[in-house]
Amino acid sequence: MATLKDIAKITGLSATTVSRALRGFDDVTPATRERVQVVARKLNYRANHSARKLVSGRSGIVGLVLDTPPASFESAHFFEITFALTQEMAALGLDLVLHISTDSDPLKTYDRLIGQGMIDAFVVLFPRTDDPRMDFLRSRGVPFVVHGKHVETPDYPYFDVDTSDLTTMAVSHLASHGHRRIALLNGDESWMVSRERAQAFTAALAKAGLAPSLELICHGDTSHAFGHDAARALLESSLRPTGFVCCNSLVAAGVLEAVAEAGLNVPSDISVVAHDDELPGMDTKGLAPPLTVTHTALRDAAAPLADLLRRRLNGEAEADLQVCDKARWIERDSVAHAPTS
Repeated sequence: MATLKDIAKITGLSATTVSRALRGFDDVTPATRERVQVVARKLNYRANHSARKLVSGRSGIVGLVLDTPPASFESAHFFEITFALTQEMAALGLDLVLHISTDSDPLKTYDRLIGQGMIDAFVVLFPRTDDPRMDFLRSRGVPFVVHGKHVETPDYPYFDVDTSDLTTMAVSHLASHGHRRIALLNGDESWMVSRERAQAFTAALAKAGLAPSLELICHGDTSHAFGHDAARALLESSLRPTGFVCCNSLVAAGVLEAVAEAGLNVPSDISVVAHDDELPGMDTKGLAPPLTVTHTALRDAAAPLADLLRRRLNGEAEADLQVCDKARWIERDSVAHAPTS
């Protein structure tokens, strides 16, 4: 089994420098870190976490806890972000360990893992507005980073996408094409991202001189089935929208199906804009018609999350570890001017 000394001998570096390079310390240059990581991969180096813990006080293990397994439609994109996180963490000399909780109270799982003394930090996914995990981890003195946030202005490290901005872009685009009745197919109301999306949606409507209607805002599980069923109900209602803003591409695909079943056409009858996370198996440019989208690949969250956690482990202040990314706008063929009749 390869050791730090083996890597040090090949690279001509000290074992201490090799160790710090593999753990992502800032005092090692990016070029040196890359050189060490290349050699480590060639030698199939695997860290001895127990020995590392004794020497440095760190194990190099990062925990990821889920309170329930992903739903069937979520499995592929959960694997996408987890696989990407594993790769990015490994490049920094960290190992990601997934644990699906069997406790009725997930905090008991965190407490047990912390008590075992082998977890350096946690990645927190799917934060809800009433989420207790961040306060709990902070009370135990354990570093963590969150994908998303559970309050509007958090005081912990997080990576997020500017949901308000991308929702405003979608509404403004539909309004500029003359759409007056625009529906929002949103995620679960308990997610902060869903609340931010709904707030931005109503604000963008008001800015365009349109009165928001609660009947045109639907919340659900972000699945294809939700998109289909919500769209079908709205298309049969007296407030039938001419435009849809969808929280993801699965929901949008469900909308396209419901529109076709109603004997209508996208975009001549109904226009659709979605947010595209590049979910596995979902190609928005290959749909009929190709979707106009705001775009940020889900997997692209992994690198900033790993970097933020590395920096937190190295002692950087939490307030300096907050990143909010912007989505790209990609215009395709799913939006047209609102029908006049």
